[in-house]
Amino acid sequence: MTQQFRLATLEDTDALHELMYRSFTPLREVGINWPSVNATPEMIADNIRDNACYVLEVDNRIVSTLSIRFPWESDTPVSKYPFVWWLATDPEMSGKGYGSQMMRYVEEVILRDTLKAPAVVLGTSARKMAWLEDVYQRRGYETYFEMEDEESGDKGVMMVKVLIPERYDDKLLAPPPWGEA
Repeated sequence: MTQQFRLATLEDTDALHELMYRSFTPLREVGINWPSVNATPEMIADNIRDNACYVLEVDNRIVSTLSIRFPWESDTPVSKYPFVWWLATDPEMSGKGYGSQMMRYVEEVILRDTLKAPAVVLGTSARKMAWLEDVYQRRGYETYFEMEDEESGDKGVMMVKVLIPERYDDKLLAPPPWGEA
């Protein structure tokens, strides 16, 4: 068995679309309407071009993906720390630890050790898929912002994980652009 992490290329668009569609089906079924849940091939290609989209391949098959959005991406970044999103693992590979490996690789090798990022943030569901918040808490993330979504009946949370404690500044945490009144 060969296993490798790498940056996605536009040639991966169709494979990522299929993987994400299957991976996010349970979220669609409970009415979660995030961009990742309904990502089109065009959105996936944009993500590959505009962000750092990593894949984990096992025997030349993509089994997991995770993307990083950086604070300099726009005038209204999600966070002043890197934001991870679009984590998806092939449901056929569930329980093999590939999603955890993907998270660990991006958090430790890319963000902490290569880019020297003091922290990383993510957003997740805290009601419709409440187990997701628990998963991230076990990985060392802490909730710093909550927002009720009255339209969907869900509660979104923003979570932070400190990667380099001596460089971390919690004053840089703020509500995401969509959470500001």
